[in-house]
Amino acid sequence: MAKHGILHDYDLLANAEMSAQKQTCLVCGTSPMQFQWSDYHGEGMCRACGCPYQLKAGSDEMKQEGAYPYCVLSEPWIPVVREYWEETGSWTYLGIGLGKRPGLAQFDTWAREHHPELFAENK
Repeated sequence: MAKHGILHDYDLLANAEMSAQKQTCLVCGTSPMQFQWSDYHGEGMCRACGCPYQLKAGSDEMKQEGAYPYCVLSEPWIPVVREYWEETGSWTYLGIGLGKRPGLAQFDTWAREHHPELFAENK
């Protein structure tokens, strides 16, 4: 059973990355942030809200620039996830996941109800 999104013992090792130090979340404003790993190499999620950040590795551009962490959410979604967080205070697994993704179904239902325009554009 997931406890606040923690599915595996190693999840919290994301906090050992240099890029995870002294960060402020773009969604929930938590500072300093704590991270947990998602199922994608180098991707961590904010422990407060679930916003995903690339802490290491990532695209060729990220590797070349080296300005980690990078927020993985696309720009139009950041204010939507922030609104969800402010309204519900609920954590959601917004990173890449191969198995259980606690909170994602609830977020999806909420987002489709409150921001259908973001889903209509993808059809």
